[in-house]
Amino acid sequence: MERVVVTGMGVASPLGCDLNEFWQGLSQGRSGVIALSDEQYADLPSRIGGVVNGYTESDYFDRKELRRTSRSSQLAILAASQAIAQAGLDSAEVEPREVGVVIGSSIGGFVASDPLFRDFYLHGKYSPLVIPISMNMGPSASVSIRYNFQGPLMNVDAACASAAHSIGTIYHMIRAGMLDIALAGGADSPFSRGIVMAWCAMKALSEHNEDPAHACRPFSADRDGLVLGEGAAVLVLESESSALRRGQPILAEIKGYGASSDSFHLTQPIQDGPVNAMRKALRDAGLQAEQIDYINAHGTATAWNDKNETAAIKAVFGEQAYRIPVVSNKSALGHSIAASGALEMVSCILTLRDKIVPPTINYTTPDPECDLDYVTYGARSLSVTNIMTNSFAFGGSNAVLIVGEYQ
Repeated sequence: MERVVVTGMGVASPLGCDLNEFWQGLSQGRSGVIALSDEQYADLPSRIGGVVNGYTESDYFDRKELRRTSRSSQLAILAASQAIAQAGLDSAEVEPREVGVVIGSSIGGFVASDPLFRDFYLHGKYSPLVIPISMNMGPSASVSIRYNFQGPLMNVDAACASAAHSIGTIYHMIRAGMLDIALAGGADSPFSRGIVMAWCAMKALSEHNEDPAHACRPFSADRDGLVLGEGAAVLVLESESSALRRGQPILAEIKGYGASSDSFHLTQPIQDGPVNAMRKALRDAGLQAEQIDYINAHGTATAWNDKNETAAIKAVFGEQAYRIPVVSNKSALGHSIAASGALEMVSCILTLRDKIVPPTINYTTPDPECDLDYVTYGARSLSVTNIMTNSFAFGGSNAVLIVGEYQ
């Protein structure tokens, strides 16, 4: 079987729209969560979010493109352009018919259609653009069309695990020899009045409006819910033989993927599903628990997830769990739904590069049920070879990836 490597990455995030800004923000412990100042959010219980920083639509798209392209698709194109450039996919040596695109998206279509349906129900206005821009297939299709990639094209929608499953799907396709190169990742934006209110109605969101930057507090006993975020991250995955043939620098290797279902509840996780996915990923990678140096957690800052994920890590790693740094990037980025697993994968690869584990920010109060090493006092220098990254979604869909140094 082919080894699967990463040769390009790109991001659009609340900490910036290039890899350097993104990584500096994470490693320096900055928050990208801000107040949602638009009037449409003024009367909502939660008025904060991780909004993409440094992105002006008109800098990248003309008026016609903006009318036809959801914000999730725009962010996917922005991230993909960076990854394509880094991986050299704009070279004439790359055959477009052999490049696949699988970019997960889950909620951005609802956001794109929200104002259009409002116009229909309130004013009788309708638009032929509703279906094209509201498809969760939009980010993948938009990237494929813009760059003329004609390999396998699909969207993976598994809620908060969408990006991780997208990467896992391409990982298996390349490993099996079905294709040599593909773009994989996630893109999502949950910001419209109706969608934010829907999350508020579930009592899932932090209402820490007076201090947005400190609102998302994973694993801390005073956590009070997740913070919505938006963004995109796209990675170029490639067979080792293709990367070597092209002379393309290899950033990291995808070593394992595990997927499972809780089969329990639409919004409340249980331990068994995550445990199963983590064990499958270790087995797929041919690694023992003691060979994992760092865990990038799902870490949503909800009571259900944080204690459940902590218990699952202990079940898989035993006493080793207490020596492994466990970090939630969502403390700084918010929860960007389908994009979160891809943004976190990029963070993991940058950790491999620089040997720096970013902190879990905003941790203030120990929780007896969350008693692992969450790297709460700033970034940490650490010799890292293999990283596990977790994505556990509503619906009970779990995806775990293992990424490591290419040796």
